[in-house]
Amino acid sequence: MKAQIVYIEGHEKSIEQADQSLNSFKKYNWDIHLQEGITSKSVESLPEYSHYNIVENSRLYKFKEENYNRYLTKISCALNHVYFWKKVVAAGQPMAFLEHDSICIDDWSNTPFEDYLILNTEYVFRPPNKLGINPFRDYEFPGFGVSKLDAKYPLLYYRDNIWKDSHMVPGTGAYAITPKGAKKMLTAIQKYGIDQSDFMLNSFNLNIEYIKPSLVKFNTVNLSTSYGI
Repeated sequence: MKAQIVYIEGHEKSIEQADQSLNSFKKYNWDIHLQEGITSKSVESLPEYSHYNIVENSRLYKFKEENYNRYLTKISCALNHVYFWKKVVAAGQPMAFLEHDSICIDDWSNTPFEDYLILNTEYVFRPPNKLGINPFRDYEFPGFGVSKLDAKYPLLYYRDNIWKDSHMVPGTGAYAITPKGAKKMLTAIQKYGIDQSDFMLNSFNLNIEYIKPSLVKFNTVNLSTSYGI
């Protein structure tokens, strides 16, 4: 599986975790490289910054109105994914997006999936991940192998727009996406606009599946860089 680990250039702890991540994936023979991420300091210079509409009543729209620095951080995260989806389409093969705190615990066995595959299933509702709080921490993903999200899955898009009540992904720390899935997301943001990355990656836009046992877990320290820290 081809994959990239996104890190923050100039951020000592991010670079340190990215190196730890890279070594863990190399141990399991992933075709992987480090990718310098877009940040709040660089995002406004990109043509994509003003290319996409912000979905009305979205979380990103709220940040733009109420906390512009947080908005810049969140749109930076979103555009990192947009650039990645374009790479996947150009490559014509599934690829994995990994954040700097991803630690590999198993190899990729060419398991087929449709659009989007959560790779860190068993860890997304546990500390140090921010979703490791009640009521989410009581949810367990059923089954083994590749499965679709069930009716009890707790993360629903709650903003009042076209995506309301869709299943959202549990963060974007470790996922794989097919060219078909990447095309669906690029079409969706062109048609509807963009939101915070884990909000716009929802079941209205593409088919979300997960793999269990997980192939990836989190580093023991959450740097909270998506919060601008």
